[in-house]
Formats: sequence, structure tokens, C-alpha cells
Amino acid sequence: MNIKVYIALSLSAFFWGGSAIAGKYALDVFVPSIVTFLRFFIAALIILCFIKDKNKLIRIDLITHLRMFVTAIFGVTLCYYFYFNGLNGSSAFNAGIIEATIPLITLLIAAMSGMEHVKPWQLFGLIIAYLGVTITITGGDLNILSAASYNIGDVMLLVSTLCFGIYNVLIKRWVIPLPGMIRMFYLFFYGSIAFLPWVLADAFHLQFYCYPGKSITFISIASLLFMSIGGSVLAYLFFNQGIDKIGATKAASFINLVPFITVLLSVFVLKEPASLFKWLGALIIIAGVMLSNRATAAKPQTTPSP
Repeated sequence: MNIKVYIALSLSAFFWGGSAIAGKYALDVFVPSIVTFLRFFIAALIILCFIKDKNKLIRIDLITHLRMFVTAIFGVTLCYYFYFNGLNGSSAFNAGIIEATIPLITLLIAAMSGMEHVKPWQLFGLIIAYLGVTITITGGDLNILSAASYNIGDVMLLVSTLCFGIYNVLIKRWVIPLPGMIRMFYLFFYGSIAFLPWVLADAFHLQFYCYPGKSITFISIASLLFMSIGGSVLAYLFFNQGIDKIGATKAASFINLVPFITVLLSVFVLKEPASLFKWLGALIIIAGVMLSNRATAAKPQTTPSP
């Protein structure tokens, strides 16, 4: 029986889906730079504790380090710079739905780089999904696009998916001969270290990392730990264990739960308003993603968002 595996994979989806909600709580107190830095730096330190043979961390050639650094820049630094700034200006509902398009943007980038051949129904699914994104970020009022009055937070969330799509293509193109835990450590470590200029710039301008009039609360600290321990460590460990036990394709199907979890939690926990057009856009996006995934159902899916 694989009940324990399915429970662990469901928890992975919950941790990833809940990270947008935790992010909103953390961003209510802390500025985006410190939220992003602490999420991944704490995660890197936790993973370091899990690595038994620390000598393996230094027996790595320069090319591998450079490739890990570049992938970390796209998969963590740039992706989450835009993600948390976007989340700060948008809703967790929109973040969860827009994030669901990551497999499609990955497919498009892979096709443009000659790694994949886009089939007609995949292209059709991509068009449908981004029609849903347009409906979601405009609330059904397309005049917003021509007036350039759409939410900049939603645009930053879209740029975040583009960065993670590039990351997905890079890890497919480059063979990085590192064990899973060591790869995770360097991904989070390099990604968080690259945040330091942003963190230091905010320290210079703001003097402190809380918004004026805000004080550090239990829920803001708990939210940071939830994202670090749950969304960036346990979720990956559970997901990788699921791949080992039931295979990449079955394990990857649980990633489809992530946007649904984010959307439900945003409505029932954060009490975010969700208009009919937002729900319509969400359904259209999911339909487009499912249509495009027809061709790749038998293949291992892309790496989920950390």
C-alpha cells in the first residue's frame, strides 16, 4: 500500500499551495526582500543539517558550481523577487492561478530553444490558459489592458513564472551530477545569497525590515517558518520520496492540486474577494493546462516551484 506516500505527496501540495497564504501574512509585517531571503536561507541551513557527509559539498567542480548558481538565479532569486513583490501587490488567489501556468511557459521556452516540439493541442491549450490569465487579472474588463491600468502585481507574478520556466529548461538541458539534498542546498543557498544586494538596499533606505507602524508578530514568524520548513524543505523531501516510490508521472499529478489549494485557502482563510470573472478565469486556465498536458502525461513533469 502506498497510502503513506500519497499522504506525503498531498502534504507537499498543501505546503506549496499554503505558501502563498503564509506569504501574505509575512508580507503584512516584513518587506518582500527579508521575506524572500529568510525563506530560502533558513531552508538552506535546515538542508545542510540533513547532509551527513559534508565533504561532498566541497568535492564539486567549478562548472557544476556555476551551473547551480545560474539555475539558482532564475529558479529562486529572480523568480521569487518578482513573486513576492507581485504577491505583495496582488492577491493569493491570483498568485495561485497564475502559478498554474508554469508548465505551459516551460513548454513554450523549451520549444523556442529547440528542446521540445509543440503539438497543435498544446498550443491551443496555452492560448486558452493565457486567455484565462487575461480574464483573471482584468476581472473581465478588457478595457483595462488598453488603458494600461492593470495590477502591476499580477504582471510581476507573470514574470515570476517566466523566470521559473527558464529554470525548468536549464535543469533539463544541463546534467548536474549532484545528489538531491546537495543540489537543494546549493539551489537555496546560492539563491538566497543573491538576494543580499536587495536586502542591504532595503536596510539602507528603510533602516528596518518591518513596515512603519508594524511590529513582529507570532503569525508573521510562523508564516516565515511555514514557507522555509514546509514549502521549501518538507515539500521537496516528500515529493522526491514520492518519485522514488511511485514514479515521477504519478507523483507529478499531485502538483495539479497546488493552485486549487491556494485558491481555496485564499478565499476561506484570507477572505479574499473572488468575483465570478476570477473563478471563470481560474477554470479556463486549468482547462488550458490540462489540455496541454495531454501530450506530456507519460513524461516526468517539470520541477515544482520551491
